[in-house]
Amino acid sequence: DIDKYLVNPALLFRNIKDVKEIEHQFGSLTEEQIDIIRKFWVNFNPNKNTQEKEEFLRVWSVLNAVYSEFNIALRAKGLAYEGMIFREAAENIISGKYPTMKWEMFHFAGFNALNRCEQILMKHLKAEGKARFYWDYDNCYIFSGKFPSAGIFLRENIKVFGNDMPEGWQYNTLLSSETKALSRKVINTSSDVAQAKLIPTILNSFPEIRSEDAHHTAVILADENLLPAVLTSIPENHNEFNITMGFPLKFSGVYSFINLILNLHRNRRILDDKIYFHHSDILKILKSDLIAPLAEEEFKEINDQIVNQNILWFPADFQVKSEIAKLILKKIKTPSELNRYLTDILLLVVSSTGVDRKSEDNRQRVRNELIYRVILSLNRLNTILESAEIDFSLETYLRIVDANLRSISVPFSGEPLKGIQIMGILETRALDFKNIMVLSVNEGILPSPITGASFIPYNLRTSFGMPDINHQEAIYAYHFYRLLHRAENAVFLYNSNSEGLRAGEMSRFLLQLKYDENLAPEFFFHDFMIRTRCSVSQEVERTDEQNRKLISLYDSASRNSLLTPTAINTWLNCSMQFYYRYVCNLREKDELLPEIDHALLGDMLHEIMQRIYKGFERRIIYSDEIDRIRGNRKVLGRLIEDVLVEKFTSMPDDLTGGGELIAREILYEYINKILEFDRLVSPFTIAGLEEYSDFILKFDSNDASFNIRTGGKIDRIDQVPSVTRIVDYKTGKISEKISSVPSLFEEDRDKDGDAWLQTLLYCEAYLVSHPGVRVRPSVYRIRSSVRGEQDDMLLIKEGRDPGIYLDDYGTIRNEFVSLLTETVNKMLFSKEPFRMTQKIEKCSYCPYAGLCMRKY
Repeated sequence: DIDKYLVNPALLFRNIKDVKEIEHQFGSLTEEQIDIIRKFWVNFNPNKNTQEKEEFLRVWSVLNAVYSEFNIALRAKGLAYEGMIFREAAENIISGKYPTMKWEMFHFAGFNALNRCEQILMKHLKAEGKARFYWDYDNCYIFSGKFPSAGIFLRENIKVFGNDMPEGWQYNTLLSSETKALSRKVINTSSDVAQAKLIPTILNSFPEIRSEDAHHTAVILADENLLPAVLTSIPENHNEFNITMGFPLKFSGVYSFINLILNLHRNRRILDDKIYFHHSDILKILKSDLIAPLAEEEFKEINDQIVNQNILWFPADFQVKSEIAKLILKKIKTPSELNRYLTDILLLVVSSTGVDRKSEDNRQRVRNELIYRVILSLNRLNTILESAEIDFSLETYLRIVDANLRSISVPFSGEPLKGIQIMGILETRALDFKNIMVLSVNEGILPSPITGASFIPYNLRTSFGMPDINHQEAIYAYHFYRLLHRAENAVFLYNSNSEGLRAGEMSRFLLQLKYDENLAPEFFFHDFMIRTRCSVSQEVERTDEQNRKLISLYDSASRNSLLTPTAINTWLNCSMQFYYRYVCNLREKDELLPEIDHALLGDMLHEIMQRIYKGFERRIIYSDEIDRIRGNRKVLGRLIEDVLVEKFTSMPDDLTGGGELIAREILYEYINKILEFDRLVSPFTIAGLEEYSDFILKFDSNDASFNIRTGGKIDRIDQVPSVTRIVDYKTGKISEKISSVPSLFEEDRDKDGDAWLQTLLYCEAYLVSHPGVRVRPSVYRIRSSVRGEQDDMLLIKEGRDPGIYLDDYGTIRNEFVSLLTETVNKMLFSKEPFRMTQKIEKCSYCPYAGLCMRKY
């Protein structure tokens, strides 16, 4: 701007510096403002000249030196930017160094706002008799004062250069004539995409568009970011389109893939010269459409390994087979390596999918064109790297690559006089269309705000004759109204939805049309009928086929068909959840855990306790032995660390996050509580650790007999004087008591009774294989504090009765087995429907809540 408008840079930059110093010295804050700032910035002192203030002022003082030295450096290399070339040409003309022209005549058409350099060149050519000027306008905004901003530049241009349009050219266009046959409509839509989706409907509303005159119809995008949505909305019956604008690379799958690769290296960590990539970055790349088909089997293996072993940080030296996987996991240390790395990946993608033009579909051809443009950009960046004038860090270069790719627009090639035209608002200059459709006619988009942030304040721009906001509005006003000169059918669409700083208002140009008697368009509101989803039935009727499926799952001698306590508890908590999980076989997807959740913490605790007591089986354990175990924190810490690495992550210590550190402390506290309680009940003998135990329930149905095996893995079996304990460790919420044994089998009950039903079922399984033994259910409620020896026992208490502690499972055995049999019979053999829980709060942690469509 400084060069194109022939501004004195030294004078301008001196003024900017002076303005900033005045603001610094006299732009004082009120006491109230100072108090507010101090709430956020304790050391704030408005009167003290800090280093930050000095740095702020220094920016403005160096601008002229930066400008001057940059020009000198470019000139020494024989390089220039556009404004620099303009300025030199204009200054040569001013000084009498007229350029030698090999053409006898120049014709200027489609111009509007001219900068100072263009004006000087055009005046010189006019004085030489070598220029003709053609200005297209309507009298209403040149002479009558209507829409004055549209004619600001043209009035001056006509005055200075004259007008060489042919005689008889009509300057009273459809914009100023009263013609009833004209159609002008404004459509209010609820989103940007909705505008694009209306294109087929609007095109069909125009008079018949034949292939030979389709180029008289234009779809104009005030917001060029809408192009991807427009391309997907082109109707099938209009297969000929000419796109005169570029497709932004940032909206393509190619850019998304490259961005995933860049994020892989942005987020990596280096330890002892080894590189580790974050699991989420690896998984996203492996699932990318661009490379997923190239090594599908290996990518699945890597994905499964990351998820199953919970690898948060994936090592770059991991052994892989395919060429593409080796490339992606390559160690990158310098910008040059990154440039080559990206190029190699893209070339491998293209070569792996083939480049035979005859067999390529359009989608693949477009993708390869996008890749080609990216490689061109990378090659240009590589010349900067090889110049060795600037030393980039890898992090800086990652940002430069991303910024460069985001600015790339891939041009389309087509036949300009064939098909419906799709273009931007500035590309319509000097063109007339019979039918036009303009999208995104919103305030803030049309007119577009002055492009880019500027160091030069608005008042200085105006005083030095540089383009400002008014200048920008005048440019867009002319192009907007010129489109209406000869358009018989015009449709304008705008987005009325307010989001963030976006007001969702129609453009000021539409408001001007609205209040003009001759031009007032019709206004329409396009909305969507939003309906709530159909409610899902509260219950599902059971079929014979479903019963047969359930029976086949559990009527087997194999332990793989075990009816687990989890399945029984699921039925009792919510039979609809049982239906989804066991009848429909909708299992929760295995996912990598970025943090240790409650279930994983419980698994780790069970594993650690098994390892602690592994060497004590069949031995009597006394209190002093437990004290020794509790007192050796180093050994316990190492044990916790081993299980943490095995169960959760395989990354080195230096990459361990805060979540793991917290988990270590929690596990230590839980183990300490278990050992503390074990000390209270000692001496005891370990009879079994993590042992499977099951039994058979017999049923007769439809003249057939079925054996249903039920049971599971018991955490610990130990023997204290006169009783065998069936021990289960629980880290969740567990009820301290139950009102009665039947309450455990009530349908739609709370989950806090699950542990007791599970442990009682294990007692039955153990007693079946060890008849005559006195067995006691024992649940370690680890979240509770240890108060006494009865903390692990089941209290059966109803109302104000003192209740009894269950010290012998045999006293309730018959009742428990009878109720269990009745419940399993309902689960597998009855016609009882599957019902949703009536306690909506349960749905908040149910993985199938979305299927039931319930609000909770």
